[in-house]
Amino acid sequence: MKELIGDPSLIGELRNARRHRTPWLGKGAIRNVDSFFSVNDLEKLINQGGIWSPERLQVFLDNQPLPAQNIFQSKQTPAGPKPEISLRKLQEVLRRGCSVVLNDVCPVSPGVMKLREIFADWTQGKLECNVYFSQKDHQAFPIHYDVHDVFAIQVAGKKHWQIFSKATEYPINHPIFTNRKQMNAGDTAGPALLDFEFEPGDLLYIPSGFFHHAMCKEDRSLHLSFGLVEMIGMDVISLAFETAIREEFFRTPVNSMISEKDPVDFYLRKWAARIKDLSTDPEFKKLVAANLKSFRYRSEELSIKPLDSD
Repeated sequence: MKELIGDPSLIGELRNARRHRTPWLGKGAIRNVDSFFSVNDLEKLINQGGIWSPERLQVFLDNQPLPAQNIFQSKQTPAGPKPEISLRKLQEVLRRGCSVVLNDVCPVSPGVMKLREIFADWTQGKLECNVYFSQKDHQAFPIHYDVHDVFAIQVAGKKHWQIFSKATEYPINHPIFTNRKQMNAGDTAGPALLDFEFEPGDLLYIPSGFFHHAMCKEDRSLHLSFGLVEMIGMDVISLAFETAIREEFFRTPVNSMISEKDPVDFYLRKWAARIKDLSTDPEFKKLVAANLKSFRYRSEELSIKPLDSD
């Protein structure tokens, strides 16, 4: 993290904010943001029309997504029709003040990939990055929370942010949480926890579940948003499920194992005992430890070297 944030005190503040799940703003934390990503990089990416699909490039206007057909057209290929971005159509909607979101840009931007590796080394979690290009007085998203921690970096222009104290503790990507991610402006319950202008080089941390929104009030704004997902108890349950498949007890019909008196209680006590055995099994402990250690994404590179003459 030292190669990204030069001030050790800011790194300490960010570490403390993560520990206590508190939104945090580091003004001017990143002095060389243009060396990682810039407006020119955004233009170059979008102009590579063939890499974009309706899922990866989205356009919003005043809290509403534009239909894909407003941006994409069908192109015939040997494998059949496929959507292809129309840069002419995109230029037209940009004149209307639309916002553009590029999803999962790490594989197509070396600079963003470098940033991801810095954050991944520091957090040991999985990170993906979206790019947000916004225009004056047009908001892409209403007040909402994310189901992952966010590290946002302002690249160009300014954006006004508000982060509210109202939060959902540790939401995950499940309909129970994703179906209620948005909040009415009247439900914010008091002043914002953070209310600030996001400027180039600023770094923002928002723990998952904290309601927030942002608006570009001057000209244009460009920022990167890294979503962080860490290993949680549900991941351990998934590992336990895969391990339990090999155990005869967990494959046996429940009705064949219950007694007539308190049948469900009888079975669950046996089930809990087996789960306890699993949780203390040395091999399962190794499995959990290995997954925790390797949970983060790691960048890979292919190197084509000359064949050895031997």
